[in-house]
Amino acid sequence: MVPYAKEGDYAVSTNIFFKIGIGDVLVFRSPVDGTLLIKRVKKLEPTDGGSRFFMEGDNRMRSTDSNSFGSIERKSVLGKVIFIARGNRGR
Repeated sequence: MVPYAKEGDYAVSTNIFFKIGIGDVLVFRSPVDGTLLIKRVKKLEPTDGGSRFFMEGDNRMRSTDSNSFGSIERKSVLGKVIFIARGNRGR
């Protein structure tokens, strides 16, 4: 799959009244080091306190995602990506 966003792109996201579903692209804090990541929801994992989300990058061979750090909690999600603007990639 072609990556949705690449280094240098700008992501526009919303954090107002959104539901999360499989295939949605989210901005969230890495549970490892707190950096911002943009990944796609692969699986929903219901829990007693809400949901956890299994996140995968579009470039699975080079992505740091839930395959390495596990599913994320809802509180880690900062927003749902609604638009990607292509940035200046070294031009």
